[in-house]
Amino acid sequence: MLFQSNPQSAHSLEDLSENLDRNEEDLEPVLELLMKQGIIEQFQKAGKTLYRYQEPETASEFEMDP
Repeated sequence: MLFQSNPQSAHSLEDLSENLDRNEEDLEPVLELLMKQGIIEQFQKAGKTLYRYQEPETASEFEMDP
């Protein structure tokens, strides 16, 4: 919800730990899962690893034959 409420924001693992009052070690597997699901993305900026919300891709439920 933190990412969705402010989709333009980017957070380091340390920032997330402080804002969510959780240990970094506890957050790492959650971030990995969210990245695998395509909900957040990881990127580098000024030598820091940051995370931000990524709009999920939508897939068509069916294809129409011509």
